[in-house]
Amino acid sequence: MRRWVAALSAVSLLLQSFSALAQTPQPAAAEVRLYLTDGSVVTGQLVSRSKDLIVVRSQEQIFTFEPGQVEKIVTPETLGSGARTITVREFPYISFLGGTVAFGLLSWLQFDTASNRDRDADLNEENQLLARAEKLRDKADRARLLGWSSALLATGSLGIALYPHKATRRVFPELSLESGAPTLVLSYSF
Repeated sequence: MRRWVAALSAVSLLLQSFSALAQTPQPAAAEVRLYLTDGSVVTGQLVSRSKDLIVVRSQEQIFTFEPGQVEKIVTPETLGSGARTITVREFPYISFLGGTVAFGLLSWLQFDTASNRDRDADLNEENQLLARAEKLRDKADRARLLGWSSALLATGSLGIALYPHKATRRVFPELSLESGAPTLVLSYSF
């Protein structure tokens, strides 16, 4: 019965990892610059836009504007050749690192159990309890097998977590001071 449960668990974990690889990552929210009627500029991700309200996320804060407050909305696509195209590497399955840690810990525990049972088997052999020592050696071998299986699953989970996804994005050009023109300093803090 235990073998069936272990086999079923391993198969379900493998199928889960394959289904995660088949999923496509969600596109990021559109980058926008809002030029407001008071002269200020807000840069961030466009969350929602309707005829009554414009919602923008900037530096982990949510801002809402009425259409009357916004003079113009600029996206990298509306800039044409003025927007730079960059290639970014993302790791959309980084959450599989949790599986790596869990299976690594399980592997370590199984190898520790195997070591303890080997030591107990040696003590039983010294005391001429050969049948008990043989059972402990079998249990140690089984724990080692589970340890290697867990280590293999941890390695597979790590491979999935570190599978990169390359994407191209268009970004706004940097604003700078040129020949005495007014500047706008934007900073991104993470």
